[in-house]
Amino acid sequence: MNRRRSIRHAAIGAALAASLVVPLAACSSNGSGSGDGLILNVASQSDSLTQSFNPYLPNTAQGATYTNQGAGGFIYEPLVQINNVDIGHDIPWLAKSWEWTDENKTLTLHLQSGVKWTDGQKFSADDVVFTYELLKKYPALNVGGVNFDTITAKDPDTVVMTFAAPSETQFTSLVSAAIVSKHIWSKVGDPTKYVDKNPVGTGPFVLDTFSPQSFVLKTNKNYWQTPAKIGGIRFIPYKDNQGQTNALVQGQADWSGTYIADAEKTYLSKSKDNHYWAPVVGSDGLIPNLEKWPLSDIAVRRAISLGVDRAQVGAATDSPPATNQTGLPMPAFLSEVAPKYKDLNFKQDKPAAEKQLTDAGYTKGSDGYYEKGGKKVEFSVSFPASYTDIAARAQVLVSQLKDIGIKLDIDTTSVNDINKITADGTFQSTIGYPVGPAPRAFNIYDSMMNPNKYYPLGQATPTFENIERFNDPVAKQLFTQYPLATSDAERAKILEQLQGIWIDQLPMIVMFYWGNYGDWSSAKVTGWPSEQNPYFAPYPNPVVALKLKPVS
Repeated sequence: MNRRRSIRHAAIGAALAASLVVPLAACSSNGSGSGDGLILNVASQSDSLTQSFNPYLPNTAQGATYTNQGAGGFIYEPLVQINNVDIGHDIPWLAKSWEWTDENKTLTLHLQSGVKWTDGQKFSADDVVFTYELLKKYPALNVGGVNFDTITAKDPDTVVMTFAAPSETQFTSLVSAAIVSKHIWSKVGDPTKYVDKNPVGTGPFVLDTFSPQSFVLKTNKNYWQTPAKIGGIRFIPYKDNQGQTNALVQGQADWSGTYIADAEKTYLSKSKDNHYWAPVVGSDGLIPNLEKWPLSDIAVRRAISLGVDRAQVGAATDSPPATNQTGLPMPAFLSEVAPKYKDLNFKQDKPAAEKQLTDAGYTKGSDGYYEKGGKKVEFSVSFPASYTDIAARAQVLVSQLKDIGIKLDIDTTSVNDINKITADGTFQSTIGYPVGPAPRAFNIYDSMMNPNKYYPLGQATPTFENIERFNDPVAKQLFTQYPLATSDAERAKILEQLQGIWIDQLPMIVMFYWGNYGDWSSAKVTGWPSEQNPYFAPYPNPVVALKLKPVS
């Protein structure tokens, strides 16, 4: 499962894009109608489609529905939809309310009544308990890092989770797991091998038709909320963002969550109905492997941070350049930046960058690159070859780092392989794989640099957190203390210390901010989120799908 973000969609050639789009045009007539018969065409990113809807496994058709972006629920639903655009306004879903007690060591979840699985069976607290016990029993399925002590069904509509330590900071991961049915999944044998070709969920859509070229989810007319006003959604796979863009421009796709290069000229100018919005929700940049030289050397990391032109890196893909040295996306998290760091912004300084290297004993060779102990300061950056947005940024960095005497090599991989190499540490650096988005500053740092989530090289990080393998003992203690804090002042003090460690040790070299990209046409339906109505993220997700109304 591609882990976190809607910017990770990239490139095939025009011929392949056409081969995917044209055959589907013949079956898209029901996508041009209105009301119950309207099928929206969604351009999604996937190497290929396999009829597997197991929500916990990688490289399945389930992933093509954008459920990996943080808002699951077309078929299998979460307890809560975490809102990363309108922060603080998470949406009750299968859980209608919840409360923390016992000093944040007990979470009680009150479930919706009248919910049914699409086979007609009643949904209850037993299904929730079964799901979370399944994740605990099979760590390979627990990609969200759900961690708890006990879970019980107090009654058919109430679930109680207990924790050994205060765990309110883990709320996002706790409530985002896809809930599966006990009456089916208890009989599937090993769930890590369960294909789930004909999924039975509680969600607003059900599987209708499937082929390797596309699949259709039709509206669940018996959905526990008001059913969708469209007839369904057809997901069409493309191997890159150029293929998705072509489909959008040609009217073969109505909705996507892809980065579009020069969106104004490429897409928006083609029709008044075309829209593109990417609310900033996270930070990205060069993610180093801290256990592999030369990026294990803080002098090298500081030289890179000082030497790069962040505006130029961001401009490669129309992304805002990072500003504040705390690494938090600005201005969304400005209120959580410690006062002493609010004005501490990045500034390019090439002489200072090279001084970092010379002061650390590096000398420049005849080829213009620094070296030490006979080894050139050279490393690679790994990412899928098809992700053209990441490739554009990497090319800029190759040139910029050469200017300060550091050699950067591009090491491309496949979409299916990138998660493995970043999880087990068989990479030197990467771009495009920070964990996020997150509702609070602590959650960002917790995912990116918590030493309590450290795994040695070769041992995969099960939740893809701290892939840098940051292992500072002071930070480790601070991350342990934060959930135990009993006042806002105490939490703010710990957060300030973590920000200081981030600035000083550079576990990640933040360069630009990224957004939840959304591209859509309003020719057939209305109700989309936008800068004027930012109720949720704009990439394909069930929260938005349920608000769409056919144009009369």
